[in-house]
Amino acid sequence: MGLNCLLRACLGVLVAKFTCLHCDNCCFFEREEQGPLVFSDEARRLRRLARERGVELTFKEVKVNGVTMYRWVILGYCPFYDRESKLCTIHPIKPLACKMYPLLYNPRTGEVVVSKDCPWVNEAVENGGVSLSDFPDEVKALHRVVVRLTPGLRD
Repeated sequence: MGLNCLLRACLGVLVAKFTCLHCDNCCFFEREEQGPLVFSDEARRLRRLARERGVELTFKEVKVNGVTMYRWVILGYCPFYDRESKLCTIHPIKPLACKMYPLLYNPRTGEVVVSKDCPWVNEAVENGGVSLSDFPDEVKALHRVVVRLTPGLRD
C-alpha cells in the first residue's frame, strides 16, 4: 500500500486517539538537528510572531525533494512554549512539523516513525502498541507535508 493510500485509510479510522500529556519533550531541543523543518511560509510567519514578542529566531536553509525548507535552530525550549502552563502559545498556527508530532517523517526515505520521546507513545506501546490510526489529527498534518514535498502532488 502506498503512503498516500495508507494516509487516506488512517484519516477516517479512530482507535485510541493520541492525547498530548503536556510533558514538554517535543518543545525542548538539545541539538540543532532536532529542530523542526519548516516551509518558507511557516518560517516567515514564525519570524513575524517572534518579532512581535521581541524574540529572534534562527533558521538554516535546506533543500528537501527540491523544496526549500528551513531547519528551525532551537537550543533549549521553543520560544513559543509556555513552561508555566506547559502549552504552545501559537498552537492554532504552529508549523506542520509541530502539528504532526509525535509522528516523524523522513522526506528523503518516506519513512514515518513515532517518536519514542513522547510519554503517551511509550505508555501506548506498553499497553499493546500504536498505529497511525491513533493519530488522526497528526496524520492530517503529515499528509499536508507529504503533498507539499512530493512532485506531482504539489499545487
